[in-house]
Amino acid sequence: MENTIDVGHPFFFLTQVIMVDDDPYFLDGISLMLDKNSYKLFQSASEALDYANQSHKQVSLQERCYSNYKTGPQDSDSLSHVDIGRLYEEIYNGDRFQTSSTVVVDYSMPEMNGLEFLMELKNPFIKKVLLTGQADTELAIKAFNKQLIDQYIDKHDPRLKQVLNSTISVFSEQYFRSSYKLITDPIIASHHDTFLTDAKFQEYFYDLRLKTQCMEYYMIDHPHTGYLMVDRKGRKRGLIVNREEALSEHIADLKQWRAPAKLTNEVIQKNLIPTFNGSEEDLNAEHTFIKQWERYYHPAIKIKSTKNYFVAMLTEEDLPQCYQGQVIPYADFIENNSLNREILH
Repeated sequence: MENTIDVGHPFFFLTQVIMVDDDPYFLDGISLMLDKNSYKLFQSASEALDYANQSHKQVSLQERCYSNYKTGPQDSDSLSHVDIGRLYEEIYNGDRFQTSSTVVVDYSMPEMNGLEFLMELKNPFIKKVLLTGQADTELAIKAFNKQLIDQYIDKHDPRLKQVLNSTISVFSEQYFRSSYKLITDPIIASHHDTFLTDAKFQEYFYDLRLKTQCMEYYMIDHPHTGYLMVDRKGRKRGLIVNREEALSEHIADLKQWRAPAKLTNEVIQKNLIPTFNGSEEDLNAEHTFIKQWERYYHPAIKIKSTKNYFVAMLTEEDLPQCYQGQVIPYADFIENNSLNREILH
């Protein structure tokens, strides 16, 4: 399974994998193969089923960011609004990493086989992976073709670790698109935020996440459109995104404000971009943003595409005050949830 990105996500955090197998030694071994995601181990199929069917409880993000307004008597008379500026507040939700996106279940189990288990799964958002032996492969192919499962994997495949992690990575990305459609679809459909559907930008952002060991990210709209990125230990970075048209408008503003010639030329050459939103400020040549411009303009990276983008990275210290709250990081979640390693019978 290829880990390709067709459309970017407005937000992402690591999700949980539910693993079910009646063999505790295999279950313990396969859990060690996972690269990043947290997991819950079950030797009991019935207990795993109860847990999986109750696992989609992360509704706080949707309640916080999505609203719908009636504008008339008909069902179609309504307007919806997504508050992008509140997406990042999920970093304060300590339960977010317990959101289950994928279940990996062995086919041959005494209580119920893996296919019976997956057919009883009521959670519509969880992706279904069936582990099979050689004797079960033909059955798994039929189940896959009938769309009863999302993927099947030979548990004796010498590339099991690679295949399993690739599958989980793709499915965890897809989870956000399917389970948070009320939030993701309107944002993606917005013409203003075209970088979400720009392949060159998304390729750059994917590589940046790997380079910075980013574990979660959230789209922001202040001071500019971009992303708040968080690593394993909760350290934050900001990626601000300027479109070429926005920079042209800012250059015109700099000339109107009679900004220093050196600053104006650096922005004209696209070497620097502002880390503040000039339209939100009453600016002139005496404003701190202009007089001390070396602090408020950062080196620009150009992403060439059908529409060029200019981005800059902000350290945690450079971020606006609203993003300075204490994160509940992934590292603390893993340390405080040692039961992840306990096999539930």
